[in-house]
Amino acid sequence: MHSPGLRWTMNKVGTGIIGLDKLMGGGFPSNTVVLLSGGPGSGKTLLGLNYLVNNEGNKSRCCYVSLNESEEELLRACSQIDSLKKAESMLNKSLSIVSLELDRDLDIRKFTEIISSYPEMDKLVLDNINKLLMYSRDEKEYRLNLSRLVSFLREKVKSSLLLCETPNGDLIDTGNGEAFECDGVVRLSFSEYEEKPKRVLELYKMRYTSFNPKISHELIINNKGLDITETKIL
Repeated sequence: MHSPGLRWTMNKVGTGIIGLDKLMGGGFPSNTVVLLSGGPGSGKTLLGLNYLVNNEGNKSRCCYVSLNESEEELLRACSQIDSLKKAESMLNKSLSIVSLELDRDLDIRKFTEIISSYPEMDKLVLDNINKLLMYSRDEKEYRLNLSRLVSFLREKVKSSLLLCETPNGDLIDTGNGEAFECDGVVRLSFSEYEEKPKRVLELYKMRYTSFNPKISHELIINNKGLDITETKIL
């Protein structure tokens, strides 16, 4: 039983985006798994790369696991944005990029074996959860595999980001329970109410964190870097 005067200290892990960290009082809570969901072109991959490349003094041990793109393709994307250009110099030092071929043999057991072969990590991005679990026999097995993966990552990695493809911008996951199993949910979408469509970031869920949910902030991606607006989009 805890003493009445005992206070828990929650360590935070920076997201690489100053405005987003400010919304959450410093970043993602440590030892949590966060779902980053969104449709095509919403900015998931670039936000995931930014999360790893712009870490605390480049001393964090980071890993980007991709079932979509090769190391060359990801580095090419980084080369177009000033704040991500250092990814190449970080490679095989503080940053690892693991490109996995998708097949029926790549299940949760094999995936956890691969990740366990690496030293203890501070940050991990999985791109994406849909493809890793796509060979689950049914919804029940999908959810069970997802739960096992989240539990494994909480133990193995200081902070994990699971990218999730959604059918449209109105959804926060695929409907298979990703948002329920993960500790946090960040949704990316497009605002169609502007003269020019804008990328939108919304926090839906973040355990151990005080924040204003479902407030829409513009996600800015340009040749300099990534950031979010402080004011909400109406």
